Amino acid sequence: MNIFEEFQRVFETHGIPYHPEKKGEYRYLYRTDEEMRDAGMTADNIMLDLFFDNKNEAMFLGMIRIPHKHRGKNIGANLVRIMKEYAKERHWVIILESAPENLLFWQKMHFSSFMYETYGFWMMGYGAKSKLVFKVKWTQMKKHLYAKA
Repeated sequence: MNIFEEFQRVFETHGIPYHPEKKGEYRYLYRTDEEMRDAGMTADNIMLDLFFDNKNEAMFLGMIRIPHKHRGKNIGANLVRIMKEYAKERHWVIILESAPENLLFWQKMHFSSFMYETYGFWMMGYGAKSKLVFKVKWTQMKKHLYAKA
């Protein structure tokens, strides 16, 4: 499976203009033409922000957001399914930070919370049988993710 081709297929199927961008060796962004404004977030045009950590066999989902006029069509869920399939094929995990108002969506997508960060987000993971695996991988990844930010 080529995860990037699958993302492009979803965006093209739904007529969402997109611009892939590689930020560093392992970070990928997908932008659209529409500036989005969502509560608690800076207005920008990022739809998808992913970091691939080969060493820790994990993917970090920094953001997933669909342009307003395309919401409610399961596009976000389709993108998450693609990520889950990619992770399953490689025996990787997916880790993300979730705002409290998004917990229900991530639980429906079979992610489980494993830690609460003091800055107000729940850490959630997919693809491991133990929450301890998520904690260990998150601890290993976190210093590298935010060192490059």
